[in-house]
Amino acid sequence: MPPYPDLALGPYPSLTTQAIDSMLSNTDALDTSTSYGHSAAQGYVLQAMGELLWHARDYDLPEREALIDAALVEIDELQASADMVVGGGPAFGLEDAWDAFGDGSTNPAFTAYTWQSGMVALGVAKIVRVLDDAGHPDTDEVRAFGEALIERWDSHYTSVADGGYWWYSTQPSDAIAVHNTSALVAMASQILSESGSDASFAERPPETASLLWARTSGNPTDGYTWNYADDGYPVAQRRAEDVSHALVTTQLMREAGERGWWSASQMQGVAATLTDIMWSGHPARLHGFVDGTDGGDNEWAWSRAAAIAYAAHGDAPGGDPAVFEFGRSLYFSSYLSRFERAFEGGTVDSARTLAVALMLTHRPDDLAEGTAWEMVAGPGDDAAPVAPGGVRFYTVDWGAPADLSRGLTLPARTSTGVNANLVVDIEDGEDRRILVSLTYASGTTGTLQQWDGVSYRTLGSMPATLDDEGTVRWMRTTFELGADRFDYQGGVPGTNVLLQLTHPAVSMSRIEASPLE
Repeated sequence: MPPYPDLALGPYPSLTTQAIDSMLSNTDALDTSTSYGHSAAQGYVLQAMGELLWHARDYDLPEREALIDAALVEIDELQASADMVVGGGPAFGLEDAWDAFGDGSTNPAFTAYTWQSGMVALGVAKIVRVLDDAGHPDTDEVRAFGEALIERWDSHYTSVADGGYWWYSTQPSDAIAVHNTSALVAMASQILSESGSDASFAERPPETASLLWARTSGNPTDGYTWNYADDGYPVAQRRAEDVSHALVTTQLMREAGERGWWSASQMQGVAATLTDIMWSGHPARLHGFVDGTDGGDNEWAWSRAAAIAYAAHGDAPGGDPAVFEFGRSLYFSSYLSRFERAFEGGTVDSARTLAVALMLTHRPDDLAEGTAWEMVAGPGDDAAPVAPGGVRFYTVDWGAPADLSRGLTLPARTSTGVNANLVVDIEDGEDRRILVSLTYASGTTGTLQQWDGVSYRTLGSMPATLDDEGTVRWMRTTFELGADRFDYQGGVPGTNVLLQLTHPAVSMSRIEASPLE
């Protein structure tokens, strides 16, 4: 078999290695049978392992057998604690009493919740898919566990005229349509139905997608908004879903598009939600809610979780491949740089393990190999091209390249003037969409602008790269080149599009650009 195609992200040379190392590291560290609160984290990791193993089934993937063995150990650990919930399992919940909706209906400790149970069920279902395809001897046993996790919720499902939903918990007071938790059970049930389980497992998932669509507002051009909770919850208390919980809801949307439950037009609107409503222009801090409203300081942590949503939609049917680049920028800026993950040998936590796995497995065709054109600050980074197709520094307003520490240490040039320039070199007459991603650090906010032959037109904001503690760090942000592509250097091959940064001081490490069909 051919080797599994790797993917780099800026200074990180191998996201495949990062994903595999993180999967194995997390499976060593997590064990619900000894630390009950680990169930959702184990679910994240199982989902990541199932995603990568499934996507790589026709490739030579490093550590394949080790990953399968580790997944089976995780499932054994989960089975050992699956019956601790009130009323019997298999299911998972919280070891403390909790009033989920603040309405006085406090649930007892070890109440079963669809969030924890669904996280595990979806992870198990994705492993079942891999085992079933490979004819693994443990397939039937693992499938039986997955089926039992879904069947435990059979009596906690409500059908309505517009579809249906699984309850938030097994308590009658929580018979509420919380879209992200219901989505977990729905996706798990659907995957099981496609991996050897009875056809009945495929009956309810389309209903949950139908209900979600019925409760969504907006349009395909501008994007959508939806509530965190709907049916069964007081109308006056409903609010838009935060971008953290939306990491699951949007995955159900992607699955709905893949299976034809949602149309290409509907999926276009989901992409617009990700690129135009949730995206704030700050690559480490999205808007807090899916309607674009503010989430306060919570936005920092919520954005790190939401990277999963962007990764899942990289190749969504009817979607926009630009979401993939937004996702790569979000993952780099909100987590890898923020927590100074090592370029080689570094691992990430359970949720980010799923993010990187989805990034590997949902690459759009145009970006399957990553960035098309790339320039890192250093010798030759300002050389005029011998043929179109590249990016470079226009070094009149840039200092000499040098290593620069902003948490991570990267080679960079620092601007010496207010309006430092970059160039994107493209074919004459090129009219394809072109995404530009910049890895930079700055204590001040500016903009990226494009010269159209008469004036500079703003492509978007380049915010100060301050993290939640006020520390300047490297961040990566993504723009789309404007359609007015003036040839700034007539004697240089191709059309040489001049870009300008308006920061009084900015350090630039890497310039990337990729055309889209």
